[in-house]
Amino acid sequence: MITASSCTNSEGIPEESDTDFVDNIEAMAPADTTAEAEIALPEKKYDGQLLAQVVFDSVDYIVPREQLLQPFILEFGDGTVVDKVMIRKVQEDKASEPAYYVVGIGMLNGAFRSMALQLDVASDNSLYLSSQATKFICNGNATCGFCYFNFKGNKIVGCSCESGQSADSSDCKQQVSEGNMLLKRGVKLRRYRELEEG
Repeated sequence: MITASSCTNSEGIPEESDTDFVDNIEAMAPADTTAEAEIALPEKKYDGQLLAQVVFDSVDYIVPREQLLQPFILEFGDGTVVDKVMIRKVQEDKASEPAYYVVGIGMLNGAFRSMALQLDVASDNSLYLSSQATKFICNGNATCGFCYFNFKGNKIVGCSCESGQSADSSDCKQQVSEGNMLLKRGVKLRRYRELEEG
């Protein structure tokens, strides 16, 4: 909204009303003002890389899991030693859509740490990891024997120690970051098929 203050002075300059001011602005505007100009924003190119494919209830690893150990170590970036990588299916019930996460599990100074990145599922059940996937980390301390993710539906909602252990929330904390660099650090992935039963 454009506003203008009207004024008069002793020399008799005529007062310009708000209506006249707005009319003058509209006269200077382009004739076609019915549609706002659209600003073209650059689209992010999808950079997903194929990791696996779901065959019935089994995960067919196309990239060997051992090749993902070092990328997970680099993604933690704090000295965490990752010794296990897996793709985990999460599905609350048969009626709901499953989600798939690639998970790296390791240790830092005697405490368990877990990292999960959600995979994109293609129409042919191929599983892709994009750098746009949110990164979830569970940070445990030495009093928490195993710090892992809590799920609601097919989404990660927090972290906790395995049942029967300390209920102190400080023993197992969640950290969430938008995006990841897991496969963006010059990683060259070799491919062969490795079938794991679901």
